[in-house]
This record gives sequence, structure tokens and C-alpha cells, in this order.
Amino acid sequence: MHSKQNPQSYRLIVTDIDNTVFDWVRYYVTSFNALLDTLAEIIGSSREVLAAEAKEVFSRHGSIEYPFLAQELTSVNKFYGTDIDRMLTEAVGPGREAFMNAAQSVLRPYVDVKATLAKVKAACPGVPIVALTDAPRYVAMWKLNKLGLLDYFDAVYGLADPRVPTCEVTRRVKVDPEILLKHLQQSNFGFKGRIRILPDEYEKPGVRGLKTVLMDYDLDEPTEHRTSVLWIGDNLRKDIGLGNRLGVRSAWAKYGTEIEASLLKSLSLFSPPLNVHKNVYMSSDDPSAPKPNVVFESFGELLKEISPSGH
Repeated sequence: MHSKQNPQSYRLIVTDIDNTVFDWVRYYVTSFNALLDTLAEIIGSSREVLAAEAKEVFSRHGSIEYPFLAQELTSVNKFYGTDIDRMLTEAVGPGREAFMNAAQSVLRPYVDVKATLAKVKAACPGVPIVALTDAPRYVAMWKLNKLGLLDYFDAVYGLADPRVPTCEVTRRVKVDPEILLKHLQQSNFGFKGRIRILPDEYEKPGVRGLKTVLMDYDLDEPTEHRTSVLWIGDNLRKDIGLGNRLGVRSAWAKYGTEIEASLLKSLSLFSPPLNVHKNVYMSSDDPSAPKPNVVFESFGELLKEISPSGH
């Protein structure tokens, strides 16, 4: 572990979102299972069958947070055929509502995140706070907005927004007009900061996403500038590894790796193998695991990094 950075010497703070500012696994497994249960009841299928079909759809779209999943499931399409109106009314709408209702109880920031971000903004008003995520840009901003955290960020960097599904026979868009309008308008939820959509090949653990952030804030060259950047993430291989390769200060959100085994088992039923492989957690006891500059046992420990008194 490296020596501690001098208090308040950071010029930029960059943080991951999922399992760093909130418990993504609990949120997504709970909400997604509510969606599957609702669809299964409506069309007379089973959660297991729909989960297997979801895995294929997620693989095809390259994202486990593809928002138009329901209308792309094989069983749903077989049940409704080309009757898109009925599909949207009877299945997609109720499925989306079930997802949202379940999310209400579990989509919450980690306990100290909001207060910590507020204190950081007050203590270091000139230091930008940037979100860098592998989620689609719209999905990432939707989550941050629902979490009540979006206004604490100065910029959001995410991957490209998803393609809108269409019926292969009629070529009709399989999305409710109101939802489609929001998608086409590229809603930013009133966010006043910088929004950057990164190419899919910039996904972590590749360094190009974080390097883009550094370049945008004129902290990429000379490389000595990078030590004034703090990068926070939960995955040793994906997050800490890329931070170390770029020479920024890396903080490991260790608390984000403390996930219930039952949730991980449920996630594996609909998560594509490649996604599981990319996001698998390395043990800190693994000799090959990248070593962070600092370990956070909670997000609130960020305050110790920016202030000698920790507040």
C-alpha cells in the first residue's frame, strides 16, 4: 500500500457506480425477478425459462441492463406474435411496473454515500466528481437520479444507449410511445453537467474510458498529474487494475464485494457467462490481485482522503 495522499490535494475524483455507491446486485436481482415472475404468470411460462431466454438477449445486446428485455424474450414473442399493442399492454407494461415497484424498496445508496458526497462538495468545491460506468449512459443516469445522487456529480461517462426493438414481420417499434419518446429525447433528467457516451470497446478493464476522463480534465499528460486523481471502484481486477495501469490513485470499495451468495446464485441464472467472467471478484488474498493505494471499508472513508480530520 502506498503512502497517503496529502489532504485536499486531489484535483479530480472519479467513481464507479454499481456496487460502489449502491448495492447493484441486490437492486437488480430483486427487481428483475419481480419482472420475470410477472411475465411468467401472464403468459403461463416459468421464471427459469424466461431467465434462460433473458441470458441470450443480454448476450446479444452486450448489456445485462438492456431495458427492452421483456419484448425481446422468445416466449413473450411466441405468445403475442405480431400483436404488439396487446404485448405492450398485457405484458411489457405490467412487467415494467413490477420491476419499478420492486426497485422502490432496494434502489438505495449505501448508507453514507449521500452525506459523504455533500461533505466532499462543500469541502472541495473546485474538485469535480465524475461517474464512470460500464452501464448504458441512460440507464446509469436513471439510476443516479432515482438514488438522489445525480446532482452531486459534475459528469457522467457511460456506454452507448440500447437499440430500440422492432417486430421482424411488421417492422413496428415494440416500445410504448411515451417510453420511446423519452428514449429518443436522450433524457438527461435535468442534469447540467458533462455527459459522455463512450464506445463499447472502452468498457473496463480497458483503460480508454478512464483515460478519456483524464484527457477531458487535462490530467492525462504529463503523467505526474495523474497522481492527483482519485479513482474509486469495487472490482480489484476491473477497477483497481486499470487505475494502477494509468497511475492514478486507486481506492478499493471493499464493502461493495460483500454480496449474499443467494443473490449471486440468482444473478447467474440470467447473467451471460461473459458478464459473469468480466465481473467476477478477485480475492485480495490472490497474489495476482492488483493492489489499491487505499482500501475503503465504507464510502464515507473518502472523507479521510480529502481532509486530515475526516470531515
